[in-house]
Amino acid sequence: MTDTRALLGKIAALRQRLEQAQGLASEATSAAASLVGDDGARLDVLQRKTDAGAALGAEVDATLRQLGEVAPAEGRVLPTRLTARARRILEQGRDLLARLRTFAESLPDDADPLARLYRDTAAMTDATLRMVQTFPDAPSAQLHLCEGLQVILGVVARRVALLGGAVEERRREDGLIGTLADLLVALAAGQRPDITAFAAVAEALVAEAHEAAPLPFRSASPDRPARFVACHSLTVARVMARLARLDPDLRGRPAEPVLAALVHDVGMLHVPADLLAHVGPLDDGQRRLIESHTRVGAEWVQRLRPDAPWLAEAALSHHERLDGTGYPGGLREAQVSSLTRLLTVCDVYAALGSPRPHRPARATRTALTDTLRLAEGGALDRHHAERLLQLSFYPVGTAVELADGSAGVVVATHQGRRELSNPARPVLALLTDAQGRPLPAPRHLDLAACDSRSVVRGLTPQERRALLGGAYPEWA
Repeated sequence: MTDTRALLGKIAALRQRLEQAQGLASEATSAAASLVGDDGARLDVLQRKTDAGAALGAEVDATLRQLGEVAPAEGRVLPTRLTARARRILEQGRDLLARLRTFAESLPDDADPLARLYRDTAAMTDATLRMVQTFPDAPSAQLHLCEGLQVILGVVARRVALLGGAVEERRREDGLIGTLADLLVALAAGQRPDITAFAAVAEALVAEAHEAAPLPFRSASPDRPARFVACHSLTVARVMARLARLDPDLRGRPAEPVLAALVHDVGMLHVPADLLAHVGPLDDGQRRLIESHTRVGAEWVQRLRPDAPWLAEAALSHHERLDGTGYPGGLREAQVSSLTRLLTVCDVYAALGSPRPHRPARATRTALTDTLRLAEGGALDRHHAERLLQLSFYPVGTAVELADGSAGVVVATHQGRRELSNPARPVLALLTDAQGRPLPAPRHLDLAACDSRSVVRGLTPQERRALLGGAYPEWA
């Protein structure tokens, strides 16, 4: 007997049993109507008929399940007809897959947590589309399967949105570095770039500071001098933007000191790339060549803004020290302007917190502490150095480990409060528990209001990526 003939026989038997079930139900209704005042015999009859109906119902259910288990014909790939909901899922999945493909060029590093998220999300989307292609013909079965696929695509859509935001932020950051690098190269080449282009970058960094955005310490290989200088200058400018907005003399014109930070190190493009990448001790000739970057940079900046002598002074004097040990002029105390003193503090802090060919980056807490020690010893302006405490030991965006082993990312600092413990007690988005297991969702924790929790250290970029890259790639 063929599968088709067997199926028709089961359908005929099912139809006969359904008719019997209708008859039993009718008899049960009649019996119930005459039950009041009747004897126990009729009650027994009704009970037997009810039991028989229940047994038949169970048998019908079993037959339906058996019919549902009949396998489709071999070689079947696509359903004959998709429901409207299934078609919508197919279209939504294809749209999400198309959006995912636009991120591929931005995630070339296979070890990048975002690249792993991209691959996993693409695999989920592809599997969903393939499941739609294997749907059975029955509309009811398709609707049931659509329920689960709709949930999967909801997860995919959230992941795509997360990836889109992270990739867009990465592109924006790379665009800032590239723009500044191009402007500095043009300035070093004897051109006179439009000052409004520098001002636009400065305004963007001021806006970041007002929004309490994370403070990244960007770096690039000295083999690419323009990007190497641009990354350092951006970090200095970001630190400056956060301190200037709290300075009563600068808060009304915050873009000016940020502009000074953007151009202060342009003279480093005068230094050969192999010397920028030098690891060992410098001889006298190498040291003089590096120190010459301040005078060269001041000349280039003077061409950019002849009407702003304070800008050229910032490029010339940002390596002066108040105790007379700096260069190029060995200036002391009042010979160095207030703006240049603040720029010097930002420059030292940013340099310490960034990697260099001869050393790794120092933790932000160490970088701040070392800057304060230089101020305490008389080399830097103490008043301006203490303003770094407003950033806390762990600026916004820093990944930290707590004393109990849990980890999180700093999302805010207490800038308006003056308690001595504030720099060590920021607001966190807690991301893992004490065993390093990811939390289901970030949990915010204000350490200034919590006596039982404290930060013990900041995480290195490698530790951050390893710990957070799986569950929270956007934070890694």
